[in-house]
Order: sequence, then structure tokens, then C-alpha cells
Amino acid sequence: LKQARSCLFLATSWEPHPSGVMLSTMTCRAHYGLLRLTARPGAFKPAAAHARCFAHPVACNMVDSDFNAPASHKTLYCNEFIQKTPAEHQKDMQAALLKPKPEIHDTKELRNADAGDPHQTYGVAEYQHVHYDRAREPTFPRKPDLSKGELASGATVTRTDVWADPKEPAITSIAKFAPDYFRPVGYAEQVPQPLDTCPEGTLDFRANRLPIGHADRRPFFYFLAAATGFVMTSVVRVTVCKMVHTLWPARDVFAAGIVEVDIRQIALGQNFVVKWRSKPVFIRHRTPEMIESSRKDDAVVAAMREPETDAERCKRPEWLICIGVCTHLGCIPQPDAGNYGGYFCPCHGSHYDHAGRIRQGPAPKNLELPPITFIDDGTVKLG
Repeated sequence: LKQARSCLFLATSWEPHPSGVMLSTMTCRAHYGLLRLTARPGAFKPAAAHARCFAHPVACNMVDSDFNAPASHKTLYCNEFIQKTPAEHQKDMQAALLKPKPEIHDTKELRNADAGDPHQTYGVAEYQHVHYDRAREPTFPRKPDLSKGELASGATVTRTDVWADPKEPAITSIAKFAPDYFRPVGYAEQVPQPLDTCPEGTLDFRANRLPIGHADRRPFFYFLAAATGFVMTSVVRVTVCKMVHTLWPARDVFAAGIVEVDIRQIALGQNFVVKWRSKPVFIRHRTPEMIESSRKDDAVVAAMREPETDAERCKRPEWLICIGVCTHLGCIPQPDAGNYGGYFCPCHGSHYDHAGRIRQGPAPKNLELPPITFIDDGTVKLG
């Protein structure tokens, strides 16, 4: 507490008071504010018994005592209010607009913005204003005297019978004590009522705008609708194309799916192996004896596990091109082996002839044939 008092003392400058007593700057400003306020005609004057000064009633004692009356019993403010319906208050406001206004030739003659407010404010320190005081009310406050214009609100309404009127229902009487039923005396005459925020001579472009349904505005809306539709269609098209393109294989997958092989250097009777789509492919340059042996077995093709003639498996008689994976469990057969001289799978004993047809063993099908195209006599394309 001592430290706070010392800080307040250091932060406060001192000025001479008209009475000759040294007062702080804040107190002096508050006193001058009260002098200006009470000297101005028509202002709301606080009672002389409780002249408002610095730190009062901001630091109001909240403890009950004979020296500290409740807030509703203090005449700190001019307690003069008018109780009317909102419609009647509105009529008073409209009637005040029709009354002649005094001519002001100097800005010093203008009334402060808070002059018509029953809660008068004054500066505390330099950048702070206290608008409301700490209120302390007894459990059962005194009943306000409406004939004198005293304000009835809060505890003075809920804890007294000021609202009671035997001539009407209670719900109707209580409704008359809503906040919008009370306004301070002189409110209609003193409250600012601006008719327009745009004075004459200021161009605000309201007169230049066409109504919504005007015929000259339709082309703009048509253009706007067409442009929006075009943009949205383009966005949908791009989105669909992107989604479809994500389902396509990558370019390296396309490149690996097509392989061109130069078969001119493959010797007669040789079994050449190339890689295609991560699988071994056998390219056999067959001898006339191999071709004759395969065609000879076409007579018993009906008895084979997967009937295929030699001509059906070899587009060109001298070239047998098949995938080198056993159709049983995926092993790689050995060339020039087995009971039929073609291919033999040592894993489970599957025998294939010179046309890659299964002749003996557990394999269910012939060796698979890849899609091939002979570009010329020395080049074949796989895929």
C-alpha cells in the first residue's frame, strides 16, 4: 500500500487552486470540470451536499455505516427522469426536431456530448473516465418517489412495491419499468439526432447506382453468370482430368512394357533370354528338326492338357517366343532338357516340348505367350 501511494504521488503533478490550496492536477481538472458543468445553463447539476471531487465516489466505502448512505439515497446526480412508453418517447424526439435550434457562432458555446447524460463524467488521471460508481444498496431499499422524477430500477423495483398499480394487472405494471420506459429530463432536446451522415455536396454514389431489377443491370448479371459458369466448368474439367490421369501408369511403366529385341544375332538353336515386365522371356531360334518334331506331335494335340498346334504358338516357324515361367508354381524351366527336349522344370518335374506345350508333369497349362510383333526380319517387339 505504501508503494502504491508513493507511485501515485510521483505520478501526480501539483497545480495551484483558485482558493490558494495546492491540489493535484487530476483534482484540479475535476474541480474545473464541475465548475464549467454547473455554470452551464440546462446542464445536470449535482447536489451541493455531495459535490463530486477527486476519488469520490470511485473509492466508495462498501461497508454499512451512519456516514455512508446507500447509492440510491445519495443525490450525486440529478435524479429527474420521465416515465413514458417508448412510442411517446419517440414522439418527443420527433417534436424536438421541429423546434428552432439556437444559432451557434463559436464552438465554445456548444454543449459537451455528455451534458444530457444523468451519469456525468469527469477525467480521472489523463486517459481514463469513470462512467459508473460502485453501488451499495440495502436488502430492502427505500421506495422511489416517481412524482419527483426519481429513477426506479434494479433493487428499487424488485424489492419494493413501486411498480404496483391496483387499477391494472401486475404484468402490465411491471412492463412499465423496463429500461426503455425511463429517460432523463431534457433528453429529447439535448441528445444529438443526426439526420444524415453524409452532408450536402458530398458524393456517396448512391444516386449513381441502378436498382437491382433495372433492365440495364441484366447484361452485367448475364455476363457474370456466364463467366462464373465457364470458370466452374473449367475447374470441374481440370479436376476430372487430374483424377483420371492419376489412375494411368507412370511413363517408366509404359517404357518397361514395350521392349524391342534384335534377333539377328541369335544363333540357330539358341535359347535367348530377355527381361520384359520383370519376367524372363525365352526367344528360341528353332532348328528344322525342332520344327518338324513339334509339327509331328500335332497329331496328338487333342490328348494334350492344353491343346494348341505348333502353328498357333509360333507366328513364324523358326521363332518360339514364350514367357519363361512354369505355369505350376512360377519356377524358371531349363532349356534343352526334359523328356521332350524343350524345357524342363526341376522343381516339380514339368516337361515341355519344342513349342512350349506341357506334355508331362503337374503344370496345368502351356508356357504363356506374350504379345509380339515382328517389325522386320531382324526385330521383334514385345508388348
